[in-house]
Amino acid sequence: MRLYASVIKLIARQPAFIPLSGGGQYAHAAFFNILDQVDPRLAAAVHEFAGKGRRKPFTLSPLMGLPRTAADGQGYYLPAGWACWLRVTLLDEVLFASFIEYFLAGSAACAIRLGDAHFLVSEILTAPGSHEWAGSITLDDLRQRLDAPPPDAIALEFCTPTSFKLGSYVEALPLPKLVFGSLATAWANLTGENLTPAIERFAQDNIHLEVHHLKRHGPRLNNQPQIGATGRVVYRLLTREDSLLARAINALADLAFYTGVGRKTTHGMGMARRVSDIA
Repeated sequence: MRLYASVIKLIARQPAFIPLSGGGQYAHAAFFNILDQVDPRLAAAVHEFAGKGRRKPFTLSPLMGLPRTAADGQGYYLPAGWACWLRVTLLDEVLFASFIEYFLAGSAACAIRLGDAHFLVSEILTAPGSHEWAGSITLDDLRQRLDAPPPDAIALEFCTPTSFKLGSYVEALPLPKLVFGSLATAWANLTGENLTPAIERFAQDNIHLEVHHLKRHGPRLNNQPQIGATGRVVYRLLTREDSLLARAINALADLAFYTGVGRKTTHGMGMARRVSDIA
């Protein structure tokens, strides 16, 4: 199985307003509109793909490349011709093929609507190296990371607000147990290999949240307030034991690029990646 991360480059067709959240809920609606036009049965199946411990086989970003500051504290005003981008990750080869088919269908498909904003699609980037947030990898490639000794520390960047649902409580601090437990659950969804309880115990007992540079956010999705944090975190492995679980943590850190971390990853939250800067 291969996982895909595609960057969709957009150009505003006319002046547009984008809410402070970046319109993650609009991206979610646009994704299903595209899928429904290509394969209604697949769209329905993906929409219903949910359950305890299960996550839908895709993630979405909010609209990226927005102005640095909001125009009026409510959102962003984009002039016609403004260049920006969306990111979608697809964790299933059939889903990827159907999604891309929409853009290969002809000129009428080369447009995306996000709420009341209309954009032309100028380019779709998936090849590794074509964009810092684009790429693809097989599950076998990720399994090969288990052959490498675990590092002393792992750094992750949370690019969009990230948080975790704990019963009726939402935690915004990316604690080791929550981050790597989320990634272990994503791995179990993809492979059927459920190491989540063991990974959570290992992360809680053997990984220290050493350095973090985080900013708290309160985005709104579907008119509901959310909570999350963005920034970089360094996770220090306290044990020097070269164990399978320590190696699994190393592989899961790379999985974050495709599955995201935490809750509401299909609405623009939890977009994350491993970074080399451990400082």
